[in-house]
Amino acid sequence: MDKPLTASEILQHRKEGTWAANSIHPLLNKLLENGYIAVCGSQRVAKVNSRLYEAKVSLSDYITNQVSEVFENETNKFNVSSFLSGLMGGDQEKDEEIISELENWLDDYSKKSV
Repeated sequence: MDKPLTASEILQHRKEGTWAANSIHPLLNKLLENGYIAVCGSQRVAKVNSRLYEAKVSLSDYITNQVSEVFENETNKFNVSSFLSGLMGGDQEKDEEIISELENWLDDYSKKSV
């Protein structure tokens, strides 16, 4: 999100069934420990003050980090074909957009390497 959120607001934005209400605080604490989020203030909610959390890592940086960890993990055999197949969701228009972006990236990357 582009603005700080309380734990209850984060729960409201979660995908259906992904986090239980009682598991949000351990999750937030782990994200705080790992530097993915930070407490940036507080907000009065009902009769109590709630901490406001903000992202410290952009979505793009997070994804790059996660993919890099998969490639660098020597114990896992990573299959690029399976990874790219996972990007394709079966939506022809979206798949074509992803393929076009990958082709553009490959062109740019090969020009930098030369």
